[in-house]
Amino acid sequence: MIVLLCVKLFIIDMQAPKFLELKAREEVLEVVHGALMPRFLRFFFCVIWLVLPFFFLFPLWKQGAFGFVVFFLWLISGVILLFRQYIMWDRTVFVITDSRVVDHEQKGLFYRVVTEARYDQIDEVSYQLKGLVQTLFRFGLVRLELHGASADIVVPHVVRPAHLADLINDLRSSSTSSHDIK
Repeated sequence: MIVLLCVKLFIIDMQAPKFLELKAREEVLEVVHGALMPRFLRFFFCVIWLVLPFFFLFPLWKQGAFGFVVFFLWLISGVILLFRQYIMWDRTVFVITDSRVVDHEQKGLFYRVVTEARYDQIDEVSYQLKGLVQTLFRFGLVRLELHGASADIVVPHVVRPAHLADLINDLRSSSTSSHDIK
């Protein structure tokens, strides 16, 4: 799982995630995962929880069957926690296509929120970098304000939020100019 995480970090993949359905003739322009820095402590504690039973291996196994059960339950719970954190990071994506943006948030193993908006529905795109850590590691928040009473799309922990805001603004302007021509 750690190898998958490292491969995913260093290989830029512009394909749509398998869990996201594209419309006919829709092209993915960018797939954005959240930065790992804000989730570092969660991953770190999951790895510690996974490795910790090995420090108690001999004292637990001296206890007999009860020690074996405790060791393996502890180990399995560490694997499950680490897997859950990885799935939540991997499936929380912001996808920019040529016709819309899709915000796919995985909030739990069985809980996800998907929000999408066409470019003509977006009123304003803004981004913010707040604090020393976000400025040093260049990740921030991108906010898309939508027409009417619909909820705004907020994408936290985006690496290079200025680039993302510029891309969406360019696509918005090309979308409105193509609608004006028709």
